[in-house]
Amino acid sequence: MTPAHPADRPQSWDDCDEDLRAYILGSLDAMGLDAVGIYLHGSLAMRCFYRAKSDVDVLVVVPETLSEAERAHAARALARRSLDRPMLGDFELSALTVAQAAQHQHPRPFEVHYSAAWTTDILTDRVDYTAQRSDPDLAAHITVVHKRGAVVSGPPPAELFAEVPHADYLAAITADLHEVLSGHTLLSTPYYGVLNACRVLATVKQGSGTILSKEEGAVWALDCLPTTHAPLIQQALTCYRSARPVTAQNRETDGHAWDEDALLRFRDAVLAQL
Repeated sequence: MTPAHPADRPQSWDDCDEDLRAYILGSLDAMGLDAVGIYLHGSLAMRCFYRAKSDVDVLVVVPETLSEAERAHAARALARRSLDRPMLGDFELSALTVAQAAQHQHPRPFEVHYSAAWTTDILTDRVDYTAQRSDPDLAAHITVVHKRGAVVSGPPPAELFAEVPHADYLAAITADLHEVLSGHTLLSTPYYGVLNACRVLATVKQGSGTILSKEEGAVWALDCLPTTHAPLIQQALTCYRSARPVTAQNRETDGHAWDEDALLRFRDAVLAQL
């Protein structure tokens, strides 16, 4: 039986919970970076941050290339503080130099990256901070920051970030979606995969200039996709909006079973449209 899903409060940077704001600002300060600008993208920028599910998505712009020690200190500060974070989601943060932000390149180089997937490697000193890396996902993150980002500090995003061509933005979000839809992956990440697919389909259908959250994509899909998929999309949206706490182990499924046949039919329908 599907658990009850009491509705959570959708939050933005302007009205987020005080402990959440304090944790974010404290973590950014602990990184020790001389930031030219700090910007939120994702749910906390687009007024659909749900505390039981959402991550905190951040881009930091620094004046120049960071040293190995600066990269290590920044990543370790976030990893250590994440052990006592006040929400289930974690930071997904990338730092770029002013030059990297100002010149479009796909994939885009960056200075340092942190996400929950890297926490263990960071805390056990298994990250090479001398390596020069680039990330195709930055095309999507920068697009959102440019169009709908929230400013934590610094000038308006358009003053630092070069605009990303729509083709590169679309390439970034569709590449991520293809990973989710490959094989039977959707069965293990159902609510994120369904919502992400809705967002990408809405972007493809509506064309250049369309920058949507997962929530907005799902609302579009309920109106525009075949009604046979509506119960699955509604379930994913309800899980996303739910205030019901889940463990990290149950986060991907929201702690309950999903209709696997419905998920696979949805996967095939989305792939056919892409």
